[in-house]
Amino acid sequence: MSTYVLVHGAWQGKWIWDKVVPLLEKEGHTVITIDLPGSGDDQTSPQEVTLKSYTDKVVETVVQAKSPVILVGHSMGGAVITQTAEYCSYKIEKLIYLCAFVPQHGQCLGDLTEGKEGPKMIVDKGKKTSTLIDEHIINTFFNECSEHDAIKAKAKVRPQPLLPFTQEMKLTKEKYDKVPRIYVETTKDHAIHINFQRKMHRQLDFEEIISMDADHSPFLSYPEELVKHLLN
Repeated sequence: MSTYVLVHGAWQGKWIWDKVVPLLEKEGHTVITIDLPGSGDDQTSPQEVTLKSYTDKVVETVVQAKSPVILVGHSMGGAVITQTAEYCSYKIEKLIYLCAFVPQHGQCLGDLTEGKEGPKMIVDKGKKTSTLIDEHIINTFFNECSEHDAIKAKAKVRPQPLLPFTQEMKLTKEKYDKVPRIYVETTKDHAIHINFQRKMHRQLDFEEIISMDADHSPFLSYPEELVKHLLN
């Protein structure tokens, strides 16, 4: 049996995995979800949140696991699992990118998102946060979800700390590049367009590319199908 560590994306929290966790556990696997600093129920001030504080949290979780983990990153979480793999590659069985950003050495998330069509937001440079514009949230993130799930999820989104988007990846072939990688692309995604997902995952070697006809939230819209892919 495997241990899965699930890392959420921007504006969200570990609650995104609520449908996925019991399905994985039903198959006998151990599942660990976390709220990144300043996200979900974590009350860290956005001004204190950095990429390092993200990776410190995930590295601690991975290192404390009893066996090597399957590390899953959604959306922005792709950057988090990428840098985490550099720090503790010896404890990671594989990386799974779920409609996620795939930054390379020397890049930051801001480099990847600049000029790209994506979530509509208001940036507050003083508070160092970005806040999603309410009327666009469901169509951007939850366009394939049931109305009930979409409304429930929309109510849980939070302002996103900005600093993690400005800090560069520090990666090496000896560590990060040795960890097997899988990418799960989502063809009906309004947050990270499928063409952009494909541009990113074609720039690196992935053991497998899995395609889902899903939105940016397959953990809510198609949890059973997603879990089948996570189990492969």
